[in-house]
Amino acid sequence: MSSVKSSEVVRSTVADTWRWLWPDMLMRIIPMVLIPFFYIAILHLPLDFLGLTLHDVPQQAVIGLIIGIGMAAFATTYRIRIVGPWFRWPTVSDHMLQSFFYLFINGPVEELFFRGFMLAAVTQWTGWLGWGWLVSTAAYILYHKLGKWSWRSVGGVGLAGLVFSLLYLAQPSPRSLLAVVIVHGFTTAGFLSWGDEVMYRLWKRQHKD
Repeated sequence: MSSVKSSEVVRSTVADTWRWLWPDMLMRIIPMVLIPFFYIAILHLPLDFLGLTLHDVPQQAVIGLIIGIGMAAFATTYRIRIVGPWFRWPTVSDHMLQSFFYLFINGPVEELFFRGFMLAAVTQWTGWLGWGWLVSTAAYILYHKLGKWSWRSVGGVGLAGLVFSLLYLAQPSPRSLLAVVIVHGFTTAGFLSWGDEVMYRLWKRQHKD
């Protein structure tokens, strides 16, 4: 944290987030939603092929929250210790916008595409669940590198991706995405939003001494 030199902390506002969020919605989020549904529509597959089922919702929610809180703490720590030290301190309204996006849009959509669609489709094509896991996990990791993330950040994505896929595969059929979606949302918010808040608090405390 000592490498933060300026006493003026750069703020991240709703305007800053909205500047990258709306193009991201158009170019990434919407296509990643449409492709899985086109696939099951063309092949006349049920929704549970994509992990979209109401199976054991209370249990899924509890598991998701417990593991999600732990993963948020891990992601925040990884952000501080491995990726840091630079940060932008979000305003309260920006925290709310980012958290909503990561928890209710980005997390569900990425899980729908990578775990719900890609893992199931590759398994269907190859006849082996191992290929579905390998291809979907590798694609999830590499697509973050295509987004120009640093290798340190991608390393964290890889660790998180392993947790997401194992949590999904550990379930009996029909598998549900609900717990994984919750864990994914908490992890991403911890890494990209809440982690900056913690870094600011640590920076502020350090500069008071």
